[in-house]
Amino acid sequence: MAINIQLIQSSGAAVKDLGVQVAEYFYNHMFTHFPEVRKMFPGDMTEQRVRLFNSVILIATNINTMEVLVPYLRELGIGHIKYDTRPEHYPIVGKSLLNTLKHFLGAAWTQEMAESWIEAYNLASTVCIEAAYEAMAPSRFVPVTIDDVPPAV
Repeated sequence: MAINIQLIQSSGAAVKDLGVQVAEYFYNHMFTHFPEVRKMFPGDMTEQRVRLFNSVILIATNINTMEVLVPYLRELGIGHIKYDTRPEHYPIVGKSLLNTLKHFLGAAWTQEMAESWIEAYNLASTVCIEAAYEAMAPSRFVPVTIDDVPPAV
């Protein structure tokens, strides 16, 4: 199925005015259903909630602007290396995101909207994962040489 850009953008606009309560619900859902990922996050989630919310809105708003979206997603994927984010974590985030959107959109959440968000999320995840993989590629390793060590005294 193709991504219905209008549905992604309209649903993003619908939750935009709700603010960080969307992110609060998201994290509550994720930590309740997938407690194993809680340790990957700070104790104080205030800043993290804002970052997540802003990311969701940016992605929904720019779903049809690949020249904005792809570099952002690549940077996001690379940035998550430091948190030890792995490919198997992305479905956890996706399930929590979809459940959050369904919760806040209520009757506006349709099968077509769900399918569009699934497609969009899977595409975004793939870009993030591939960027992280490229950034961690073994070919980037530069061996240490004797020139890197101070001379013996």
